[in-house]
Amino acid sequence: KKKISLQIYNLLQFRFASSAEILMMLSGAICAIIHGTAQPAMLIVFGIMTDTFIQYDIEKQELQDPNKGCMNNTIVWINSSHPQNVSNASISCGLLDIESQMIYFASSYAVTGFAVLVLGYLQICLWVTSAARQTQQIRKAYFRKIMRMDIGWFDCTSVGELNTRISDDINKINDAIADQVAIFIQRFTTFVCGFLLGFVRGWKLTLVIIAVSPLIGIGAGIIGLSVAKLTGLELKAYAKAGAIADEVLSSIRTVAAFGGEKKEVERYDKNLVFAQNWGIRKGIIMGLFTGYIWCIIFLCYALAFWYGSKLVLEEEEYSAGTLLQVFLGVLVGALNLGQAAPCLEAFATGRGAATNIFETIDEKPRIDCMSEDGYKLDKVRGEIEFHNVTFHYPSRPDVKILDELSMVIKPGETTAFVGPSGTGKSTTIQLIQRFYDPTKGMVTLDGHDIRSLNIQWLRSLMGVVEQEPVLFATTIAENICYGQEDATMEDIIRAAKEANAYNFIMDLPLKFDTLVGEGGGQMSGGQKQRIAIARALVRNPKILLLDMATSALDNESEATVQKTLSKARFGRTAISIAHRLSTVKSADIIIGFEHGRAVERGKHEELIERKGVYFTLVTLQSQGDKALMETSMQSKYLILASLRQRSRSQLSNIVPDHPASIEQIHEKNEEEVAPANVTRILKYNAPEWSYMVLGSLGAGVNGAVNPLYALLFSQILGTFSVTDEEEQRAQINGVCLLFVVVGIVSFFTQFLQGYTFAKAGELLTRRLRKIGFQAMLGQDIGWFDDHRNSPGALTTRLATDASQVQGATGTQIGMIVNSLTNIGVSIIIAFYFSWKLSLVITCFLPFLALSGMVQSRMLIGFASQDKKAMEATGRVMGFISVLFLKLTETMNNCSKLVKNTSFPGVTISIVGKMTVHF
Repeated sequence: KKKISLQIYNLLQFRFASSAEILMMLSGAICAIIHGTAQPAMLIVFGIMTDTFIQYDIEKQELQDPNKGCMNNTIVWINSSHPQNVSNASISCGLLDIESQMIYFASSYAVTGFAVLVLGYLQICLWVTSAARQTQQIRKAYFRKIMRMDIGWFDCTSVGELNTRISDDINKINDAIADQVAIFIQRFTTFVCGFLLGFVRGWKLTLVIIAVSPLIGIGAGIIGLSVAKLTGLELKAYAKAGAIADEVLSSIRTVAAFGGEKKEVERYDKNLVFAQNWGIRKGIIMGLFTGYIWCIIFLCYALAFWYGSKLVLEEEEYSAGTLLQVFLGVLVGALNLGQAAPCLEAFATGRGAATNIFETIDEKPRIDCMSEDGYKLDKVRGEIEFHNVTFHYPSRPDVKILDELSMVIKPGETTAFVGPSGTGKSTTIQLIQRFYDPTKGMVTLDGHDIRSLNIQWLRSLMGVVEQEPVLFATTIAENICYGQEDATMEDIIRAAKEANAYNFIMDLPLKFDTLVGEGGGQMSGGQKQRIAIARALVRNPKILLLDMATSALDNESEATVQKTLSKARFGRTAISIAHRLSTVKSADIIIGFEHGRAVERGKHEELIERKGVYFTLVTLQSQGDKALMETSMQSKYLILASLRQRSRSQLSNIVPDHPASIEQIHEKNEEEVAPANVTRILKYNAPEWSYMVLGSLGAGVNGAVNPLYALLFSQILGTFSVTDEEEQRAQINGVCLLFVVVGIVSFFTQFLQGYTFAKAGELLTRRLRKIGFQAMLGQDIGWFDDHRNSPGALTTRLATDASQVQGATGTQIGMIVNSLTNIGVSIIIAFYFSWKLSLVITCFLPFLALSGMVQSRMLIGFASQDKKAMEATGRVMGFISVLFLKLTETMNNCSKLVKNTSFPGVTISIVGKMTVHF
């Protein structure tokens, strides 16, 4: 709990902000504060204007009486020859120049409006720019920390979960520290200034209103805490679903071969159900307490008008203008506090997302692969020794993989590890690379504990070829370059020749510039393995680690590559793990493994004579070679037959006749996809039509609340020009009762809108994610060869697209219905009372609509750019172990991707927010 609190504290302190960004935020905060004072300041003008209108209305009513007249700027009775004052009261007249007063008031509003436009633009501009730069740093820091983590950390954390966090969660953090902060400061300033105005102009009425305010704060607090907790649970469920999607998409050929698509979709959907339920609960909480807040606000209206009118009638220091200044000052303050609820929701959501992000950033890796600490030996002989090494994988702490393993690997010799599966052979290679540290004991290089050596330098000594070669969706040359960052083209060609890959590469139309496809999908198994061997040899390693390096090659290629590797092994320490006798028998030393221990050691002939582990394996291999080959061929034909039903692309040992060039791929990337029609989106939400109808009904009533408030407010103003006190009191009581009714209705309609649209939206999100995942699994295998459809990119698409589509329906439909009802009812009321003034005001509506359209189009453009950059980052996350070969370049490339998604969004967001303030 203490650690989580620290992370939240760090978020609130904007820990990734530089001095320039702090200056931006301070400047933006100042603009927001001045902006926040504008509304209370205009309430002072509004109070004076109200008194002016009421005085003018009373004067007109009095002078309509033929027995009254204006004498010495005072209304008097006119009785034949001598006048007398009206009821001994002094009612002024002839002093008001209503036209000049209205010009003054109009000028004040115009100047304030222009100031609000400028200040609003500046506050948003500064905060959005600052947030984008901070978010860029957070995303880079998160990615860099992930790259610094040890392999054991990745054993316990899926790549799919990381893709979800680096895209969706960090976007939520951005929402929490961008314009929402500026808006919150503005609204909080309005809240403070409104209450100050209330206390200065009328402390009695202010105290009455404040007595109700804590009830609003309680509701806002419950919303903030609940949303933060439920958002965290929802994100965790989505992260688990993302991990499953990444796992399945990474093994799509196996899934397709055994017809496991339906089962995997059901497994994916199970986690979506959990996320859906948390999202619906969040909607219930939001709807319930939003309704509660609005109900309290309207009850506050009723109390304030009733008590305020009592003060106006009974105490001379209160006028109608003073009442409105006090009431509206406190009311505007309370409303701004209530309207800050979406900001609090964004903060709470960001806080929930930030907990895991910052926890990872602050986590200290057990093995820091970017650490500059440690010794670098002047001369390396290549002697490796295991001293009583015991090891458990972090993901399986109860299973002992190595049990007090002790052995020596002499420099310049080729040592082969043999033994049944699961005896720890591959684990030893990972310990030598220091992907893991032993649980007990130590591994030494030339007598030095490898934990005391510089880890980057240590790994630079090694060339590695794994059992399952991993290639990136780039060119052959770039893949070989991953073995040595500063490799020249001559080095690449040399390594390709040594790995027996040069001839087949030169037969390709684009030669070394040929794209290998996602995961090397455009290459055959043998070709992928030879490229991987070339990648290992390009760095001219001191230590060569071959984990089943020739397992995917045919007999002819294996023999050639073995000859090449035998030549490459001279002067190097080489460790080879292989099952084929032809590969093992030529080794200088063979070590037999059993139950995590080295149980025998010697040359081929010596171990055969001992008749131990090695002898048993050789015997079994000799007896089972024929049967194994037949079974293997049958399995291969079965898989290929199944895959051919789904794809025309060949998956055996052929490369496409005309591989796509990089330019062609980029041109293909630029193909524009038409935006989805809203009607089509709503069709996917059709099963929830009943929820949509009920939610729209609630949203419609909520939209009518503000026009009704304006109507009731005008009725309150009208009561102060009534001269009959009894009639005045009756009208005030009636209006206050209507405020109570509106408050109670708002409670139910706000809850109805919040719950129904949240449920409809969450069900839509689950449905779209499931349909999207199902559609991906239904594609032919060739579709996955496209680098745009890598597992990382597809997982990112599932994580972000469905959520964005929900943003186009669900609560957005509620807002649209709310706005349309608001405009419709407002226009009806306005035209009913004054069609001339209504026509003047209506002229401004097209400008408002235009600004909304501009904002919408810009947001669509930004979403598209953001999606492309995040998919590219997701693709990079796919192959962690190979990324360690080229960490610096990988981080730089991802930093560019992050920058590409951050700063175009800044401009779009700023211009979009400018339209709001316009």
